[in-house]
Parts: sequence; C-alpha cells; structure tokens
Amino acid sequence: MIKITAQGLTDQLSELTELEQRQIPFATALALTRTAQDVKAAIEAEMPTVFDRPTKWTLNSLRLIPARKDRLLARVWIKDEADKSSPATKWLAPEVYGGDRPDKRSEAMLRARGILPAGKYVVPGAGADLDQYGNIKRGQLTKALSGIRGFGETGYNANATDSKRSLAKRNAQSFFVLTKAGKPIGIARRTGRKREDLSIFLAFVDKPTYRKRLDFFGIGERVANERLAFHFEEAMAQALRTRRR
Repeated sequence: MIKITAQGLTDQLSELTELEQRQIPFATALALTRTAQDVKAAIEAEMPTVFDRPTKWTLNSLRLIPARKDRLLARVWIKDEADKSSPATKWLAPEVYGGDRPDKRSEAMLRARGILPAGKYVVPGAGADLDQYGNIKRGQLTKALSGIRGFGETGYNANATDSKRSLAKRNAQSFFVLTKAGKPIGIARRTGRKREDLSIFLAFVDKPTYRKRLDFFGIGERVANERLAFHFEEAMAQALRTRRR
C-alpha cells in the first residue's frame, strides 16, 4: 500500500505565518488527497505498458482512501473486495511483488474434484477460444467445467443435473480430462469425430512464477515527491481564499 503523509512538507510548514498555520490541517489533507489522485492516475497509465491487453477490471483495480483533517494520510492500494469474482489483490499483487500466484477459482474447483494434481496449474490450450484480453471466454469455461463436473460449490447450479440431461451429454462429449500414463495432463475439447477435431482446452502446467512487472511503489514514491509540495501550495492558497473571517 502506498501511504502519502505530510513528512515531505517540513520545509513549507516551518515558513508559514500564524494565519496560515491555522489552515494547515485542511490544506494538508487536500494536498495529500490530490497527490494520491496523481499517484493512482500514474499507476493506471502504466498498466497498459506492462500488461498485455489488461481488462477493464485490472485498469479499475485501484482504490484511493483520501486524507482528512483529523487523519493526515492518503492511501492508494489494490481493491481487496469482490462480489462474485476474485478480488483484485489476488491476481494483481503477484505483478507488484513477484513470486507465486494463488489458485484461480477454476483451479481450486478442479483441485477439489481431484482433477487438477497438486502443484499443477492451468493455462489456455490451442482449443480454447480467447476473448479480446487473451483470457478464456467465461461461458466456454463454464461449459467445460460443467461437462467434467468441475463445479463443486454448494448452491452453484452450473453442473449438469438430471433435469439438464441433454446439456450434460453435450458438454461431457465436448470436454473431457486428458491423461498420460494415468496422470491428468489437461482438459481436451472435441469438436468433431476426426482426430484433428481434438485439441487441448486447458493444459496442466507447473506452478508459474511471476517477476515483478508493475513498479507500484516506485511510481508512487516518484509522483509523491514531484507533486506533494505543488499541491500543498495550491491547497493553502485555496484555504486562505475560502477561510471563515
């Protein structure tokens, strides 16, 4: 998390008049918040240069917590809450810190069903239809997991049930677990009766390790150093113009 505080304003604060001193809390909170806005915008602008076709969820994954007069601290971090999807911290934090990434939701489901071996992860294969961002289309992934009984959450109704017998049959015929020497190596997709109609939909691979790609903290420090003093001068001028007389 990037924290922007008033420590960088020591020189400016020491030179203020008595009248200006009374406006410090308001001006400082405003300057910190505006600086945090600049930091957030700079990191968002960097994302398309370091990520391949980032989704709108990635580009909108940062949260800004503004400063207040009674809490002179503004913060910028990755959103850590979500509705039905995974929180942004789950997929974006490895790009900030590097290292291993946690299981995707589909991987957790496959692992719980005993389909995905321990230590293995999934990547799209040649038989997967990708969206404009290079990810497997959600509807297709749902069909594949339903066909091989990959959904395991209580209350989730995507699994083919007796009332959906025909759909289950179609999905099961189209997607199945591919094995080699008795071990699962992926999920295959069949689109016809010929050999060339068989392709890998999901491949099971060793744990991916991420290198740090988004210089989150470096960008934050640079922008804060460049912009905080400027925003404080503007905020102090605004405070003096609008103060109660």
